[in-house]
Parts: sequence; C-alpha cells; structure tokens
Amino acid sequence: MPTGVAIRDVRQRLFAAAERVLLRDGPSGLTSRAVTTEAGCAKGVLHRHFADFDAFLAELVLDRIARVEDRAAFLRATAGTGTVVDNLTGALTELFGSVVVAVVGLVISRDGLRARLREVRPPASRW
Repeated sequence: MPTGVAIRDVRQRLFAAAERVLLRDGPSGLTSRAVTTEAGCAKGVLHRHFADFDAFLAELVLDRIARVEDRAAFLRATAGTGTVVDNLTGALTELFGSVVVAVVGLVISRDGLRARLREVRPPASRW
C-alpha cells in the first residue's frame, strides 16, 4: 500500500488479519510483521494505532471478548424463543468456534499479553 493512503477501519482490518494469521500459523506465528503483511499495510500502521504489539493483542482479545458478550446478551434476550436445542447449538458453536479457541491459546501462550489484560481488566472483573 502506498505511503499516505488512508486505510478505512484500520483497527478492524488489523484485527481480521491477526485472526487469519492466528488461525493459519498459531500463536507463535502471530507477529506484528505477519499481521501487517496479511493486512496489506506498512508495519508502522500498527504502531501508529497501538502503543506496542502487546497493546494491539490486548485490544484484539478485548474486542473478541466483547463480541462473545454481545452474543451472550442476544441469547439472553431471545430466551423463550426458538428451541432449546437450536439456542444451545448456536451458543456452543460460537463459544467454541475456531477464533475463540485460537484467542484462548494466544492468551495462554503470551505472558506479556496476560499481564496487559490484567492491567486493563483485573481478574475480579466479569469475563
């Protein structure tokens, strides 16, 4: 991508690229260079929007947690509709989807990420 060209939704673009790298290469393959290459942008783009790579990863994890929480809220709001089997199937499929499982592996594998997550969301808070 040429220098000086604005990137729309840069955070989500980087997050989506990180997910693809994580699913393809695992936690050890998830580097800032791999993410920016996958996103088709310069490495500096990531560092322009995040303090460092652990900050980027923490924001990625928090964003994915928010998605799971949104889904849980939706499921609670639809209680009593549809069938129990369909509702549980949808919830479990999403909860144990490949991205969520990969993100859990990422958190487990990186001490710096766990430390950053504890700073922004202490263990006593609701996950």
